[in-house]
Amino acid sequence: MPTNEKLYIEIPDTVAKQGHFKKDAHITAVYADGKITFENIARDHHDERVLIRYFTITAILSGLLALVNFFVQQTPNVPLSGANSVAQISIYFSVFFGCLGFLYTLIKNRAQQQWVLRWRHIFNLTLAYGILCFAVVAIFFRIFSQAFIGLHLDQYTAAIIIGLIVGINAYALMLAARNINFSTITAVLIATLFGGILFSMLTSGQPDWWQFNFSYLGTQHVENAMYFNFTLIFSGLTMLTLVDYLFTSLDASFTHNRRLFALRILFSMLAITLGGVGLFPNNPGWTHTVHDYFAQTLVVIILLMIIGIKWFLPKAGTEFIYISYAIGASLVVVTILFQHFHLLSLTGFEIVACALAFFWLILLLTHLSSIALPSSSFKAEVITLNQEIN
Repeated sequence: MPTNEKLYIEIPDTVAKQGHFKKDAHITAVYADGKITFENIARDHHDERVLIRYFTITAILSGLLALVNFFVQQTPNVPLSGANSVAQISIYFSVFFGCLGFLYTLIKNRAQQQWVLRWRHIFNLTLAYGILCFAVVAIFFRIFSQAFIGLHLDQYTAAIIIGLIVGINAYALMLAARNINFSTITAVLIATLFGGILFSMLTSGQPDWWQFNFSYLGTQHVENAMYFNFTLIFSGLTMLTLVDYLFTSLDASFTHNRRLFALRILFSMLAITLGGVGLFPNNPGWTHTVHDYFAQTLVVIILLMIIGIKWFLPKAGTEFIYISYAIGASLVVVTILFQHFHLLSLTGFEIVACALAFFWLILLLTHLSSIALPSSSFKAEVITLNQEIN
């Protein structure tokens, strides 16, 4: 082929609209690992400038506000943790500026997302990621304060540290909002649920917590109970957003598809009960009753979904149906082993049952996403400049 000969790839109009390719727009094609990816370099550079500017503004503003607060509160030596501390102010400002940037980015870019976000999705995601930001910063200072027990800083050093931490968190949340899609949210859901529970186990301050039950990690007897509870609340909000979007895309309304509508109701109730388990800890009193009600309802909903999966999704693949029934049967087996043969401890039973149930829920979400968000594929023809372009 002559070196000066140019090749062109024809893209169907439907794909061009989905990719937001406009006439005379400068799109860069990146070839890597045998795949061609189209990127809007100009937009990416603009977004990067916005991210850097927001980091700078939030870092300076939060640092100045913290410094003014220290002078007004007459705090010459600022503690690392506690009231009016580096940790407390960093958490508050990180959540505020982070959520503000996250919300702004989602609203600005929602028309450019591969999946269109409704307003309720945007606010649910903002709330969920705000809770996640709160938990991450709190965990960071929890570990940091253990390494520097009794540390106090002067006002200026404390203000600089606060500014940097707030700026980094604001940058991270804006970046997360820019790259948000179904896959990233699902990955965050999985990582947060397992990571949050694991962290709660390691930092519970009660090495014998497993002799009680899983819910013990969220009670008043455990030092870091809020991490366990926040994990469940965040997971419930995130799952509710994913479910709402997927079933809206599938047109799962009562008038159009009653089977999917019924599955949507059950899945939404499941997400709400998951958050409710964290919202109402298993402490003595009325919260214990409410906690047990949410936990029992969650188990019943999962069993109903597994038993009726063939009716809910009659066109689902046989592999998915079989593995659903296999997981349901496994839940029954471990329940029998626990209740009748006492081969499992209460905590062991809860861990196995929760792992099986959550694994199936992720499979179901992935299966529904493949229906609601199918990948766009097309046959492309490579033509030369001398060929007539139809």
